[in-house]
Amino acid sequence: MFTGDGTYDLRELAMPTPMAGGAVLQVEAVGLCASDVAQLHGHHHVPNEVSPLVPGHEIVGRVHALGDGADFGVNVGDRVGVDLVRRCGECDVCKSGSPFCSNMQVYGYTLGLDERSGLWGGYGEFMEILPGTPLVALPDDVPAEGLSLFEPLASCLNWVDRGGGVRAGETVVIQGPGHMGLIFTAVARAAGAGRIIVTGTSADGMRLAAAQEVGADHTINVDEVDLVTTVAELTGGRMADLVVDLADKVTVTVKLAIELAAMNGRVVLAGLKQMAPAEIVSDLIVFKALTVTGGPGSTPQSMRAAGRMLREKELPTGALLGEVLGLGDIDEAMALLTRAEGRDAVRVSIKHIGAELG
Repeated sequence: MFTGDGTYDLRELAMPTPMAGGAVLQVEAVGLCASDVAQLHGHHHVPNEVSPLVPGHEIVGRVHALGDGADFGVNVGDRVGVDLVRRCGECDVCKSGSPFCSNMQVYGYTLGLDERSGLWGGYGEFMEILPGTPLVALPDDVPAEGLSLFEPLASCLNWVDRGGGVRAGETVVIQGPGHMGLIFTAVARAAGAGRIIVTGTSADGMRLAAAQEVGADHTINVDEVDLVTTVAELTGGRMADLVVDLADKVTVTVKLAIELAAMNGRVVLAGLKQMAPAEIVSDLIVFKALTVTGGPGSTPQSMRAAGRMLREKELPTGALLGEVLGLGDIDEAMALLTRAEGRDAVRVSIKHIGAELG
């Protein structure tokens, strides 16, 4: 559990029992990302986030028990991915049809140790599931750690929709080859993109190589060449139909995304800059008639679509696997996520001991 001050505790908590209408999940694997690092150090970037708590929001597991009256559409023993956002379904935001919620609970973020068992995140070997939480069926014949990209995949699919889709033959530029950028690359390839260009820096050698393995046609090291000029050369001056900014903290990528977009192009901004301001030339949005949208995360629809893609084996989960660690290796996991001392990984996930017991 994260204490919120840069430290963590490893504790043994009582086995949970399901509440009426709820469930208990045996967690098999949980994916980690940069937000886990921020959360460890007390940076609250999710509404109503609390500390201390059991973190972990990219959750794959098996249904261990169902409470009285539970109606999740799954059975005990089924493998599922957990929609990290539990919406109330009753507030004005929910009634408007928005994928968000005024009273939402977010697994691994907003439910603390004082809520029932305290087990509300994927770092726990077991966790509680609230009534009304969408659970999505996942395949049994893929290792759980290979499916832990379920939640980021759902976000990528939502960004595709918000960006107007990926149309056959289009040029797509993806800025930032982190695990989200690599998943988006695979999604764009599966959608039939004509040309996929992934950009990164000299520190991203492993990730740029992985991008080519999962579908990129070109990778560009922005430390070595001028990005705008190179994309112009690769596209014969046409530039990109869709540009997705997934770079973490770096603000110049927002300006570059607008410059890289073609006439009538689309730009999706999804890389968080930790509230730092970004400088842009807004006239280019006007002159090029661009559509610029934000990528806020997943929706129930994109969660279902992610489950379908994984069940139908449309994504190279093996190439996107990265490093798989145990719960006792959390220091190594954080070092990989922060690339401390030159260490790096395509992705990082935790697989719980005994998860294969089902």
